[in-house]
Amino acid sequence: MALSGLYPLRARIESKTMTIQILLIAFAALLTFTAAVLTSRAARCNAGWRAWICYRVAMIYNFLRPRCTATNACTYPEHGPAIIVANHTSPADPLLLWIRHFSQFRKPRLRVIGYMMAKEYYTRGGLLTWICKAMECIPVERNGQDMAPIKEALRRLQAGHLLGLFPEGGINIESPNERLRAGEVGVAWLALRSKAPVIPVFISDAPRSESMVRVFFKRARSRLTYGHPVDLSPWHNDKPSHTDLIEATDKIMQSIASLGGLQITPSFTRTTRQAKEGTKQE
Repeated sequence: MALSGLYPLRARIESKTMTIQILLIAFAALLTFTAAVLTSRAARCNAGWRAWICYRVAMIYNFLRPRCTATNACTYPEHGPAIIVANHTSPADPLLLWIRHFSQFRKPRLRVIGYMMAKEYYTRGGLLTWICKAMECIPVERNGQDMAPIKEALRRLQAGHLLGLFPEGGINIESPNERLRAGEVGVAWLALRSKAPVIPVFISDAPRSESMVRVFFKRARSRLTYGHPVDLSPWHNDKPSHTDLIEATDKIMQSIASLGGLQITPSFTRTTRQAKEGTKQE
């Protein structure tokens, strides 16, 4: 009787073991199938598999931490070049501008926005450098004396790519909710030289931190307000003067500020300050 009672118990154990084995096999098959599908999609992505990975990670990040929404329809072009300009209050701004970039495309597809970023991010190595290269960012010296990045940006626009710029030249920590910093005239030079449309965007309530890492772990509810292309026709000529560049820059900065109800700092302020600093150095 004792031995006979063991047979049903053994049968139940074997049945459960078999069930677990079947579930493990099914789970492994599902993982394999999912990996194959994701690999196939990444390989077929027109923007490249690295950009595809960055975008999927960005979507997961936006779901888990900050929530980025739009107050109106995105105005990025589905095809052709454009210069995306925005206010700059957070290291997370480039990611926020990219999250919803193809929401209004007739045939949704991934487009890379190549940002002009400080060169040191390319020399640190590690994940940040990998992301910068995957997103086709353009390294720029902080002293602003090297024209090579500007020429590379112009080539990108002439080739039909999207370029991302923060005309304030750095994160605005002085008056992020009241006034934009003075814009750099390089954005106007690129716009007038390339004839590419300039799309203004205002970023509200972006997560703020001095740390490039901690900022991505702060909760926030960011909002994007998209503007229509800036009318720069009054300054379209073969050789725009420095005054033309200043006026066009202020027009671009005003288009950003108007979306958020902010004021601008005239660009001649930056030019005057740079001239004074140059005189002191001499």
